[in-house]
Amino acid sequence: MSRLLVVSFQEYRNYQLELRDSGGQECSVVVHPPAGQGEGQEIPRDGGSATLVELIDRAKKMIDGVLGPRPPPRQLGQRGHMAGVPRNAQ
Repeated sequence: MSRLLVVSFQEYRNYQLELRDSGGQECSVVVHPPAGQGEGQEIPRDGGSATLVELIDRAKKMIDGVLGPRPPPRQLGQRGHMAGVPRNAQ
């Protein structure tokens, strides 16, 4: 009897995360760097009991280790104005 394999892609900081899940504990995550920057790399399971969410978290931490920490989120509506100063006070 064949099993259903679900494959999906998620982008994270210009990297593609290939998520593969065939149910239960049978899942994997492959990190694909941007074009021209190398081959895809599968995230190791480390003991075989990692869930898909844990593998995704490891992949994101690996990417953050390569690129450095994520920049703080930009505040919407502050473009062209001094940050922290109300618009009517300028």
